Amino acid sequence: MKNILKLFILSSIFSFTACEDFLERIPLDDVSEASFYRNASELEVAVNGFYNDLPGWPNTSVGFAILPDANTDLLLTEDPSNRLSGLSYEIPATTSGSIWSWNEVREANWLIDKLDQASASSDTEQILIDQYSGEAYFFRAYYYFELLRRYGDLPIYPEYFDNNDTDLLFAPRDPRNEVVDFILSDLDTAIGLMQSFANISTKPRISREAAQLFKARIALYEGTWEKYHNGTPFGVAGSDGTNYLQIAANAAEAVMNSGVFTLHSDYSTLFNQVGLSDNNEVILWRDYDALQFSNINNVLQISWPNRCGYTKFAVDSYLCTDGQPISVSPLFNDGDNESLATIENNRDPRLAATIMVPGDVVEIRDGETTLWEFPDWTDANTGNTGYESQKYRNVNYDADFNNFTLNTSRIIMRYAEALLIFAEAKAELGTITQSDLDRSINQLRNRVGMPGITLGAITTDPNWPNYGYTLTPIIYEVRRERTVELMAEGFRNDDLNRWRAHALFDGDQPRGAFYNDGIVNTFPNNSPLDADGFLLPFAAFGNFNFDESRAYLQPIPLDQIQLNPNLTQNPGW
Repeated sequence: MKNILKLFILSSIFSFTACEDFLERIPLDDVSEASFYRNASELEVAVNGFYNDLPGWPNTSVGFAILPDANTDLLLTEDPSNRLSGLSYEIPATTSGSIWSWNEVREANWLIDKLDQASASSDTEQILIDQYSGEAYFFRAYYYFELLRRYGDLPIYPEYFDNNDTDLLFAPRDPRNEVVDFILSDLDTAIGLMQSFANISTKPRISREAAQLFKARIALYEGTWEKYHNGTPFGVAGSDGTNYLQIAANAAEAVMNSGVFTLHSDYSTLFNQVGLSDNNEVILWRDYDALQFSNINNVLQISWPNRCGYTKFAVDSYLCTDGQPISVSPLFNDGDNESLATIENNRDPRLAATIMVPGDVVEIRDGETTLWEFPDWTDANTGNTGYESQKYRNVNYDADFNNFTLNTSRIIMRYAEALLIFAEAKAELGTITQSDLDRSINQLRNRVGMPGITLGAITTDPNWPNYGYTLTPIIYEVRRERTVELMAEGFRNDDLNRWRAHALFDGDQPRGAFYNDGIVNTFPNNSPLDADGFLLPFAAFGNFNFDESRAYLQPIPLDQIQLNPNLTQNPGW
């Protein structure tokens, strides 16, 4: 039989860089099954290549890299056709126009099927065999979740199969909750096999705690998806997500109870570091070495401001320093929002760590400091909202690149997410206590000097977001905390989907900064404004038009449905 699956080529070096081809893939025909997968070293080589599929900075040759969360209601690029991922799907004719691909799952299955061929010559080697075996299960779960997020129901393939296995080739889609159970089972296996982060000598590497956090992330996703899509074509009959919400709370708490991680002392410097092995908050990340590997993946730094801009909605989400929303706090004046020079006054310090205002540092070079004055729209890289990003900026000149460094690390998982998942799951279950808040969200607020949440004494915000349904005060505030803490970290599109939050943006359009002397400097005079004088960057293209009857899931390619008559299309398509 000629295997069509590909495997990662043997390599004795694992540096987990962003170089796309540090482990290339070759046909399985070139690898003898009997002479490979025999020991820990060979399993390590086999699993190493999967790491390239984890999130990193975009690989681009066009001179800029957009920020995570771009094209959501929080952060926009200059191209209106890209606004809010998922608004303009069309049914692809073939898999080449989609991510409906099972290559990665089959690769993981191939490796999992071969794990029992490895034998250990010592207890130390057995620990490593278990570690790499756990990583194989982790990555199968990772690939399945990527597909679940986009398509919902999926065929479950628990083992590798070839072109002669017609039962699996023509398998129907299994219900999404059964797929989630399969994913969580893989993660439980991984958790049982892998070492704690504290015991892994070569990092970054997936650890037991990373698998626990990923389990919490997936369970929260499915629990809230089932709760808020209940009664719609996207829901799961007979389930309100409660079981998954409890799993999410328990898995997040396991990370919290591990004692391995704490919050980094300074939120503002967390995201612009080169190398994160000594950071006590980061659970999984990617390091970069552009000089050694001649890659251009991290052009994020070179092209600031990256053609991205935060929205007014994002900026307004930040509380005042008294812990009150800007709609009611005596510390906030309407005029504060009308100038970038005052917009951060008396606000949650995470706002200052996120957006640029006059006086912020742009670059430090040879003892000279360049300060930011205003958004310069004569620069093609400037976004259209006026709220440029401070987050991820590394302002120090790097002589190796004759510019900013290209080696800023990319955080994939950090401890703060576990605290947010724990609080959200408990709030959704209706079981959250003051003690729960004090060990989760209030830790995040304490880090930046903000007052904590007092359960039962939450101020009603007349401008709480309109999700299309009413929430309890604690859920509103937990969602706010998640929004500001994880701003521009790549979670927003999933959050909008799992919360069924199309009412937030459908029929509306994003707003930018107030049009005043600091903004007008180079901005086109004919740019439209809303009734209050805030920029409407995409007014010429109309409002968001989100079809909630179908756009929560992507369509399966037509050729796949033709090839497999047992596949059904997603709702509305």
